[in-house]
Amino acid sequence: MAESFKLKRFTNVAVLKRLDQKLLLKFLKPFRKFLVAQRGMVWPKRPEDLDHEVLREVLMSPDSNTPDALLDALYFVDSMADENFHDRILEECQEAGVDFGPALMSPEDLALRVWLKDPNILERVHAEQYRSQPKKFESFFATGSKRPDPKFPPSAVRLALEADLNAWFEFRNRGRGARIFPFPKNDAFWFLVRHGQRIKREGTVEADGEAGRVFYRPEKFDVLIYYADTGELAVCAETVGDQKAYCKLLGKHLFGSERFFEFEAPVAKYTLQPLIDAGRDALACGDVEGIERIRLVELHIEHCGPQKDVEVRRADEVFGALDAQHRDLASEADIRLIKAKFNVTFSGKRERTVSIDPPTTASFDREADNEVIHEWLTKRGFIVRAAHANLEVA
Repeated sequence: MAESFKLKRFTNVAVLKRLDQKLLLKFLKPFRKFLVAQRGMVWPKRPEDLDHEVLREVLMSPDSNTPDALLDALYFVDSMADENFHDRILEECQEAGVDFGPALMSPEDLALRVWLKDPNILERVHAEQYRSQPKKFESFFATGSKRPDPKFPPSAVRLALEADLNAWFEFRNRGRGARIFPFPKNDAFWFLVRHGQRIKREGTVEADGEAGRVFYRPEKFDVLIYYADTGELAVCAETVGDQKAYCKLLGKHLFGSERFFEFEAPVAKYTLQPLIDAGRDALACGDVEGIERIRLVELHIEHCGPQKDVEVRRADEVFGALDAQHRDLASEADIRLIKAKFNVTFSGKRERTVSIDPPTTASFDREADNEVIHEWLTKRGFIVRAAHANLEVA
């Protein structure tokens, strides 16, 4: 379920009126008994007789008796009934073999029709938007020399994986209902995992002015990216336990071994040594298409003495600040760089930040920038190639 149940469109009478009324009633029909018996809605004899004011009140004030299936249906249809998602939904429909013919449909009518035909399409498009949110990834590598290139998982494999994930999350009081959304790409295979978080309880003010409470389970999206060319699984998840569970279960269901990915002693992926060896030259990006400029804006320096002192430098340009103090990292003894943050200016003057925390952690403002950032990190030596150079494509 959504983090909180707030409909943007279906609590607006004007929107309800402009919907295809037959379609709207068909959408609500599975919940007719609940709407009539428990919420006092009068089911119309003709679609044009639907009381939109009453329906609005029902939809904007769900209670503890409201069926979860109705809440899910309303949440996804309301979220996806947007002009910005219209074309993407049609593309998914085409790929799924769903054809509505030449009928002209508003974004709201399209969302209703798609939900009635195949809810998975809306859920998939909804999940897709989470790929552009800031994420912190931990990298785990295949334990052997073979790294199969995964095919789109059959339904039986996906359902088995979801069943194991449900057992994992349910035991940790985060409920069932985990869903896997695979997204194959040219350079990687993505898996978005939607699951619940622990139940939340909040106080509310009811329509009659009385105090009430609402219970809900926020939704969470984790992101898993498998790179067949390096045997790497990049995991964006909240806890170390979740990261290990994903390594174990993806290895089990996609590659036939729970030990396919090494998670007990992760192999290093990143190093910050180029900042010491090359200095400012490590920020060069002229040979990477799509990047105009890179600045080092934060650097964590560990002085390897008995106190293990950590110095944190933040500046518009850290190398400039060090120059002003006549400091040269290459000439400083017994230091280790443990974290760096870069400001990256992309073509079109878009600025984003990337953080590297060796040996296995990277954080991106937008994972969509990962490919070009990965190219720059590789060319400048921030990615350790030797760690997985012996892998072979199966």
